[in-house]
Amino acid sequence: MNTWKALERIYAEGRAKAIGVSNFELAHLRRVFDETSVVPAVNVIKLHPGAPQHESRDFHTCHGIATWGWSALGRDENLLEDPVLRRLAEKHGQSPAQVVPRWHIQEGNIVSPNSATPARIKENIDIFDFELDAEDLAAIADPDTGEQTVHQLPEEFSW
Repeated sequence: MNTWKALERIYAEGRAKAIGVSNFELAHLRRVFDETSVVPAVNVIKLHPGAPQHESRDFHTCHGIATWGWSALGRDENLLEDPVLRRLAEKHGQSPAQVVPRWHIQEGNIVSPNSATPARIKENIDIFDFELDAEDLAAIADPDTGEQTVHQLPEEFSW
């Protein structure tokens, strides 16, 4: 909590417009709420259709915390090979790499897929000329598997 309290001082002094957290689970957020006075503006969490983090996103929404999805394309999980996403990509004349960020946008998440390849950068931006309908979103909305391939919890990090 010392680091968060230092960030709160910076925020109170007007040297930061907002402060946020990364990889905070609900227990971590509750501790921030219990022990401090500033609500994080954002929580950056692993988030994509294969790891939709429903409980965290609901908590964020209830408390005015923006959700920013890292690993937005599920790179480690071969998400872009998912048959549902491939079918939806074909339906909309897009690639799976465009369907996933579109899902994020429509779900109200912050998304920033990255690439150094000009063609992929253009593809990442070109997601605003189609929308996923309710049926598409339902097809994507499989329950969480509960599996995480990357664990970067604050209490496990070696400072």
